[in-house]
Amino acid sequence: MDSEVQEEIKRFNGLIDEEAARLLVMARKGELPQITINNLKESTLSLTARVMHIGTREKDVVKMVVGDETGYALLKLWDHNVGVARHVREGDSIHVANAWVKKRSYGMEINVGKYGMIERVERDIPAPITFGKRDGLFNLKGTLRKKFPTTMYVDDVEHFMCRIVVDGYDIFLLDERARDIQRFCEGDTIVLLWLYRRNGGIYADEWSKIVNGDNFP
Repeated sequence: MDSEVQEEIKRFNGLIDEEAARLLVMARKGELPQITINNLKESTLSLTARVMHIGTREKDVVKMVVGDETGYALLKLWDHNVGVARHVREGDSIHVANAWVKKRSYGMEINVGKYGMIERVERDIPAPITFGKRDGLFNLKGTLRKKFPTTMYVDDVEHFMCRIVVDGYDIFLLDERARDIQRFCEGDTIVLLWLYRRNGGIYADEWSKIVNGDNFP
């Protein structure tokens, strides 16, 4: 396997170490256990998932929502992987090697840094959009019953928040999502993607999406 590992390192222009290259070789050979999102634990791992949504692209980090048939998770790309992310599109299947997982308020967060790597793979990964409150990231669909005025709060920088009620659920929309909801009126059917629970409330953050429920497949 040593020669294959060295070829893998060359393929990525020396941007990955031997451990990451070894994991990529093993993954291609089917020698790694298949980890699903609902089985993520705080550890270093490799997995394959579908890119559901590409969120903010900043200088030093890119955030994505990835999923499989068991659920969704937030993926953060660091270091050289920020550049790699320019070649990834929503709907792509990706393989993540040598990532580390941390538990956050929004569920398990997958990080790919200096010693990790992502690549697109030719594989169809089912990742259906399902509805209902659950641990980690989840989706809701319903009627916008009430939309309260947007408020502002300061946490190092200024933030905006708008509280809405969707079929009995109180949901707090942060920053850009507080702006997005202004396109909708009470009585509209809306879909809220990739929400999370925190301190008893439901939140929509920068990686969440709000879309018209009437046109949602």
